[in-house]
Amino acid sequence: MRPFAYCVLSFVLSLLTVVPAATFAEEDATEYILRYKFTANEFVHYDVDSKNKMVVEKNQAKVTTVNNTNTLKHYRVIWVDEKGNGTLETMIDRVQMSVKLDDQAAATFDSKQPIEKDLKQFEPIRKSIGNASRIIYSPLGKVVSKEEKPDAQNQGFMIPLPENKVKIGDSWKEEYDVEVSVGKTLRKKVPIRRTFTLESMEDQIAVIKFKTNVLKRQNDPKIGLQLIQKTPSGSIKLDIERGVIISQDVSSDKAQIGIFDGQGAMRAITSRVESLVDPATIAKTDTNTDSK
Repeated sequence: MRPFAYCVLSFVLSLLTVVPAATFAEEDATEYILRYKFTANEFVHYDVDSKNKMVVEKNQAKVTTVNNTNTLKHYRVIWVDEKGNGTLETMIDRVQMSVKLDDQAAATFDSKQPIEKDLKQFEPIRKSIGNASRIIYSPLGKVVSKEEKPDAQNQGFMIPLPENKVKIGDSWKEEYDVEVSVGKTLRKKVPIRRTFTLESMEDQIAVIKFKTNVLKRQNDPKIGLQLIQKTPSGSIKLDIERGVIISQDVSSDKAQIGIFDGQGAMRAITSRVESLVDPATIAKTDTNTDSK
């Protein structure tokens, strides 16, 4: 039982290393332009609370892993060109995490603590913190270019926005590929589609719902397992006057059977709530932390 449990824990940590038309009582035919607005030297901070519960079963054995993570991240607008494209410097500032395996004591991590206190399984998390990457985004949220280095990544700051005006109930789509492993060295791309719908407009706040689908049926359980957290749905709020996302609420509840050569199963329940934070609050928190 113990080797199986630790195998599950290692797999869970590898996953962590690391977003229908509504019915309306009264039709709103107003058309809206959704755009990001970048301002040079602007700092935008987010607080992210993530919860992950994974249940793995094989024969009579059952292992439950619960992970709770709080992440602080931000981007700084370095430059804005004549087209409104923003050069953003993105960074993860702090991570606090706990991973609990069944009834055992939780393994914890806090990037503010000395590195000597880190458990080995948290090394990949430590390496992701404090590494600045530069990405150029268009006002539509499209990546114009980014640094070509291993730690350059899209940390979920933007979602794609529609090119044309939209009214409540209108949808737009984004298609991209996710790489999965099909052997020790072989990988393949799986096409994914996200569909966004403008759900409502409340005091210049656009409420956008989205859902994610795998476009091609995958019959291999090992591939399905790698995709189990790649098809979330949720709600995003965009302040159209400021041109900035103020919140994201994302969740997923998926299962995959046959993950151990046709036997066993895994269920993953995840949620992520991301909230815009006042930079002054961040500065005050940092000051209080440093003074302790």
